[in-house]
Amino acid sequence: MRRGLVCLIVLLACLAWSGALAPAAGTPAAAAPHQGCEPRPVTPPIEGFFTDISVEAGIKPAEPVAGQRAHPRVAFADLDGDGFDDIVAHNMFPAVKQGTERFEHLVYLNNVDGTFRDWSDESGLRHVQASFFAFGDVDNDGHTDVFAGLDFQDHPEPGHTHVLLLNDGNAVFTVKEDSGLEKPVSTLPGGKPLFGAGNAVFADFDNDGNLDLFLGNGNTGSTGYLTANQLFMGNGDGTFTDASNRLEGNRPTLANGSMACDFDNDGDLDIFVAVYGVSQAGAQNFLFVNDGQGRFQDRAVELGVASLPGGNYWRADLERGRMPEPGKGPGQYIGGNGFGVDCADVNNDGYLDIVMAAISHPTEFPPGFNNWPQEEIDRLNYTRRWSDPSQVLINQGPDGGFTFVNEWLERGLPYNEGDIDAATADVDNDGRLDIVMSRDRKYEGNYSTYDQLGWLGLYHQGLDGMFTAIGRRSGLNHEQDPAGSQRMRGSGNVNWSDVDHDGDLDLLIGGGPGATSGHLFRNDIGAANDWLAVRVQGDGERVNRDGIGTRVTIRHGATRLSREVKASRGTYNSTDTRVLHFGLGDLPCDFTLVVRWPDGQEFTYDGDTAGRNRYVTVRRDGELEAPGAPPVTPQPSPSPTITVVIPTVPAMPTETPEAPAGRLWLPACRNR
Repeated sequence: MRRGLVCLIVLLACLAWSGALAPAAGTPAAAAPHQGCEPRPVTPPIEGFFTDISVEAGIKPAEPVAGQRAHPRVAFADLDGDGFDDIVAHNMFPAVKQGTERFEHLVYLNNVDGTFRDWSDESGLRHVQASFFAFGDVDNDGHTDVFAGLDFQDHPEPGHTHVLLLNDGNAVFTVKEDSGLEKPVSTLPGGKPLFGAGNAVFADFDNDGNLDLFLGNGNTGSTGYLTANQLFMGNGDGTFTDASNRLEGNRPTLANGSMACDFDNDGDLDIFVAVYGVSQAGAQNFLFVNDGQGRFQDRAVELGVASLPGGNYWRADLERGRMPEPGKGPGQYIGGNGFGVDCADVNNDGYLDIVMAAISHPTEFPPGFNNWPQEEIDRLNYTRRWSDPSQVLINQGPDGGFTFVNEWLERGLPYNEGDIDAATADVDNDGRLDIVMSRDRKYEGNYSTYDQLGWLGLYHQGLDGMFTAIGRRSGLNHEQDPAGSQRMRGSGNVNWSDVDHDGDLDLLIGGGPGATSGHLFRNDIGAANDWLAVRVQGDGERVNRDGIGTRVTIRHGATRLSREVKASRGTYNSTDTRVLHFGLGDLPCDFTLVVRWPDGQEFTYDGDTAGRNRYVTVRRDGELEAPGAPPVTPQPSPSPTITVVIPTVPAMPTETPEAPAGRLWLPACRNR
């Protein structure tokens, strides 16, 4: 009888764990079934694995609305703190500069069921006169605050500045007066203040537990203003102190995309800046290397990311970009028109690489063009010929002095003249990062081949590290669009988040036909494969509450899957989810999960503790918590690495997904 009772208890536990007991009505969208300890075979992306849900999600009208303005700059951020990312969308400066529009920001809160509700007016953000937002918890109260930046100096309404807005915890924002961020980058003749921030990055650069802010300047509504970047150190109370003098080598440029990452694995965040304008001082990128105290030195030339030796990939006379520019050396080569940038471990070696989008023109101006002097035409043609295209810069690690080597062509990626934003994500959860590229369609008249047109580019990484174009069959591009609009032929910035918490990353794309706030595409392939989503939470004292800069690595044998919490990236301040998503593919269950906090503390968890096909939260004290299971808290240790011993009998989860018909998923058992 005792044996029968034990079996009954085990059976009930397995049923609950597997999802055979349905969740209560109104719970969040069900995630993939928890598999216990046996990986599933990897399902590859074939076709139609993204679905446009913009209308049903509530961010795009079913029919075009007369007079509705476009809001092509979009971003994800969890504004109300419910663990589900919300959407923010902005219009752009040209119409504002002309006086026909004011800046407007749309805010959509996630309903936790795959739909969104309009919260624009209630948020207090709708009419803020700024061109983009950066998100971060500047006062460590657990709520996401907003920096609102101006990207041009000729606002028709005098007196507008950058502004900081604090969140009351309910996604309602109020201005923080005298935050210190209102300071212009410089003053124009006549005393007019110059605001020209094209992007902004929150990060704790001096590891004091408070978020700081880097401003990439130069977007001033004209390519005529070269301006220096700015750095502000956070005081932890919503105020900031100008520390721009900590940026050694901070010359005036057009900083078109920036982001913070720990490229040299020394525990502090460095800053990469993609520079625009080959005709403006050669467009040399920055790589500000942090000394650990929040002081920086630009080492882009030394580390191989300032500019490339070669030129345009499309031109056969330049050996498809492999011929070096004659008579030049590092720091002298013509740079590029840099745009979007992402840092990620592309090749799974534990070191963060750089993916950058750039516009590079292969054509030259003919003699007499626009009645320009031939000397000027020759100068411009030279810069066009040698301008840098898009790049995948692979980090050579400590053995290579953390220098970078461009492997765009070697990895099979195609040239496109109009690349705008670049981002990485493991689209199908196979354990390898893929690349997405948005594109401007205005350059496509010179081409007939698909990958050189304005369609959104999606590139799937194979086992050999080579990339295959899958955008045409992905469901993202619509050549035969019922509305005749050819969705996503021409688009803006790209952002990743698992909006329905089913375990795969969905895609929010700025711009596109008929969209008031971009297009949202649901990922229908990633949840077919195993995954793990890790949310980190700092204590607000030793580590900033957002956990920005925290490195999480999955290790198994020689395999390293690394992710780092980042605030925003690249052009238009694209912003992905702060949750770190790992595609596990067919990775065995005996992996380890290593969490390295910005203050140097490190915790290690085994694969059974971390689990798979679920969300877990890791806090600065080492506690790991998953829905439905008791938190695991390691004992304090003087060692920087703490190994956590898991409980042998997991608790029954409170929320369980529904089991697929005809199959029963058992924890710690084989799926039969």
